[in-house]
Amino acid sequence: MKTTSFQLLHRIMLFAAIISAMCCIGCTDIDDVLKAIKEPPEEAGVIITDMPIGEIEVLLTESAPVQVTVEVNGWLPDLCSSHHETHQMRDGNTIFIKITITGSTGYCATEAPSYQERVFIGALPAGKYTVIVNDVEQQFHVD
Repeated sequence: MKTTSFQLLHRIMLFAAIISAMCCIGCTDIDDVLKAIKEPPEEAGVIITDMPIGEIEVLLTESAPVQVTVEVNGWLPDLCSSHHETHQMRDGNTIFIKITITGSTGYCATEAPSYQERVFIGALPAGKYTVIVNDVEQQFHVD
């Protein structure tokens, strides 16, 4: 994966902020510090937002136990945007997948490149499930 100068600078600043926070543990809540430094500031010209999702497809293997993968098809809003992070969480029989992108607050060519990612969920017991990727939802059943 190509690392831009801004991403490298952001990582260095993140490291310095974490070290500073560790030196000042008693001064403030560490969760507040980590939340504040996780995303680059908008003043820097970079924003983090949800990726637009076109469709999702749940893929089930024919093995035992059944393995679940979610194929996500989306797009980047412009040529300055790139994949930021993919996180997943499960709450009962609902699987939440959040995909974010970084983009620029400045002018950028608006060609919308497509984006595809396969998110491995793993083995699930038999039952009815719902997967939600950003704002796109699909139900599926594991036998």
